Amino acid sequence: MKCRKPEFIAVTPPRENEIPEAHAGFPDTLIDYLSGREIPFSNRDNIRQNLVKALIEEKGYRKTDISLDREIRFEIEGRPMSSLVDLALGFEGKTVVVFKCAAGSVVSRERQIIATARLLEDYIVPYAVVSNGVNIELLDTLTEKVLGEGMASVPTRLELYEKTRDLALRPANKKKLIYEQSVLYTYDSISCTLYPKSQPCPE
Repeated sequence: MKCRKPEFIAVTPPRENEIPEAHAGFPDTLIDYLSGREIPFSNRDNIRQNLVKALIEEKGYRKTDISLDREIRFEIEGRPMSSLVDLALGFEGKTVVVFKCAAGSVVSRERQIIATARLLEDYIVPYAVVSNGVNIELLDTLTEKVLGEGMASVPTRLELYEKTRDLALRPANKKKLIYEQSVLYTYDSISCTLYPKSQPCPE
């Protein structure tokens, strides 16, 4: 079903110059932790690869619990759009955490990852994490409250499994999905991570 034109809202743009994209002193490529393949260096992937490594080596997650670049699809002004989810964790076919990996203020990315958590599935993904490679926040996506800071706030695999095993996942409010789409569109347009399906945004 075609979405109506969204009403764009004011959001706080990420302050990209807090952790600049300049790659001076960094390698041209990275090794993807999950696949072992060489990939081009970017701030996003540098943050993401370090998170994946910590999740597996420190928090006990399995590679099969982790998915990268899942798509959220919707329409803006009649054009099909696709927004990529940096990282997601789940068990038994149920997504329970989504991650945003980006330079800049983690606070400025909170609303973006909450919108992601409300659009990815037909239920609200209960937890979200924002990381800029230095700071980390764990969020409750229902209340939008910060539950903790730092890697210590991210639950281990066993802790997360126990928290979510019998959790009743709340369905997304369909009347508010247009609002969440406009939030995601606004944020992703700033960093060119949301694009028409037929024309992927260049790296």
